Amino acid sequence: MLNRVAVTIDGKDYTIIAEENEEYVKKAAALVSGNIAEVKKQSRMGTLDCVVLAAMNIADLYYKAIDASDGLRGQIRSYAEENGALRAEIAKLKKAGAK
Repeated sequence: MLNRVAVTIDGKDYTIIAEENEEYVKKAAALVSGNIAEVKKQSRMGTLDCVVLAAMNIADLYYKAIDASDGLRGQIRSYAEENGALRAEIAKLKKAGAK
């Protein structure tokens, strides 16, 4: 089901049509609007340039989050492999102790 959500980004009203719920869409719009406002506050560029830089900032956050997620997945995989090896060792020791 598609939801229609009214949001304001950089002082302009938009109606976003999305599968996500209203809270999620408003949260995403607030992120975008906040990034644009931050760029505008730190520079004297035109709106389009500020929007492009805000988009780059958000893309940077996105790729850093993906890298962090990949790192965590690798850690979990390593821990799971270590856990499996330790379980096998415990089973081997129990079997040897039962003899």
